[in-house]
Amino acid sequence: MTRRHGIRRTSLLVAIGYIAMVIAVVWSLRSAREWALTQLTTPKSIEDWQTWRDDVKRQQTEPGPVARRIPKSAEPPGLVLMRDNFMVCLVGALVFSSLLYWVLAWFVRGMLKTPSASVDST
Repeated sequence: MTRRHGIRRTSLLVAIGYIAMVIAVVWSLRSAREWALTQLTTPKSIEDWQTWRDDVKRQQTEPGPVARRIPKSAEPPGLVLMRDNFMVCLVGALVFSSLLYWVLAWFVRGMLKTPSASVDST
C-alpha cells in the first residue's frame, strides 16, 4: 500500500468517525428532549417542582447557613431548557464535541504519522 492510499484511508476513517459522533450527539439530545417533554410535563412532576419551590420559600423565613433564591420558573428547569432552548443546546453540544473530536483526531494522526525513533541499546 502506498503512502497516498494510507492517507486516504485514514482520512476516510476520521470522517466516518466524525459522522458517527455527530449522529450520536444529535440522537442523544433528541432522546433527552423527548424524555423531558414526556416526563417533566406530568402533573406529578409539576407538583414536585412546586413543592420544592415552596420548601425554598419556607427556608427563606428560617435562618440558615445558606441563603437560597426562589426559582422564578413555575416549570421544572429541565423542561424549560429542552423545550425553549433546545437548539442552543444542540449547537453548543455539536460545536464543543466537534472541537474535541478534531483536536483528538489531529493528535492521533500525528502520532500515527510520525515515525518512531529506533534506540540503539549498544
